[in-house]
Amino acid sequence: MRRSFHREILARLIAFFCLAIAVCSLSEQSASDSKPNVLLIFADDQRADTIAALGNPVIKTPNLDRLVNMGFRFDRAYCMGSTQGAVCVPSRAMLNTGRSLYRVKSDLEGAPTLGETLGKAGYATFGTGKWHNQPPSFLRSFQRGRNVFFGGMSDHTKVPIADVENGEMTERGFGDGFSSTLFADAAVEFLESYDSGKPFFAYVAFTAPHDPRQAPEGYIDMYDPKAVPFPASFAPQHPFFTGWMTGRDETLAAWPRTVAIVRRARSPNTTA
Repeated sequence: MRRSFHREILARLIAFFCLAIAVCSLSEQSASDSKPNVLLIFADDQRADTIAALGNPVIKTPNLDRLVNMGFRFDRAYCMGSTQGAVCVPSRAMLNTGRSLYRVKSDLEGAPTLGETLGKAGYATFGTGKWHNQPPSFLRSFQRGRNVFFGGMSDHTKVPIADVENGEMTERGFGDGFSSTLFADAAVEFLESYDSGKPFFAYVAFTAPHDPRQAPEGYIDMYDPKAVPFPASFAPQHPFFTGWMTGRDETLAAWPRTVAIVRRARSPNTTA
């Protein structure tokens, strides 16, 4: 299904990440003054239960499984929620600042970011992919950026992108290719060409599987719609009043929800 969009591109990123670790281990620097390279891979609106290594019996995620099995994971880490319809905005703000939902603004104003802090600590900072928290916060977070998407949602085959260099942003129009490929290629290019003596922080933020629910050719056909389980928790509407019963997500499809629309959302090759 759509959750396995990044199989090949993640394989490339992981391979270069492992290479970076190996290079660091061969460094002649002492343990007291060496700093590790950091590669942060961020998926957009992807639930943890869509990963095979975390218990999903249907979706194939071999490279995410490798990340799970080669390191450590947080099994009880949750997004606190949102102060707006787009949950991806505050989740990104919280991740990049370490602040909780009501203690960080959506544009990160007044909050030091991870990239900004590492940059001041002597890191070379690079970012690619989605940044839905306004350009000024990106410019102070990253010294360089390639194929950056300053938006919330876009056709994955027509993503508006920009480059950043020395605090200046250059818009480049629409990218040529699927969003995940654009961002992964930019990250791989950075890792392949990086030759500075400084440690690096590379931030790679995919916009998939955020809607619109698209996948590169061939991925949707990997799954039989009849084999994709229907959620046991399905209900046409919220079972109680939340204070905002028709927010953004509710307007993206039939409301109250129908069984047919949920089936199509979970398996895009479903026809009924």
